[in-house]
Amino acid sequence: MKYKHYDITIPEDNPFANCKLNRKQYANVLTQIVSNYSDGFVMSVNGAWGTGKSTFMKMW
Repeated sequence: MKYKHYDITIPEDNPFANCKLNRKQYANVLTQIVSNYSDGFVMSVNGAWGTGKSTFMKMW
């Protein structure tokens, strides 16, 4: 049996429209944090394999 992963559709006008994990609230918090650092900084998104880090970053 083969399993195929399909990325969810991420609309440009509303990137979190198809998110069923309510990740928009985390994006809002991260946006506020990033907005406060005009000089820049390094941030990492850490989590186990398959938990949606890449999808979250694409949405954000």
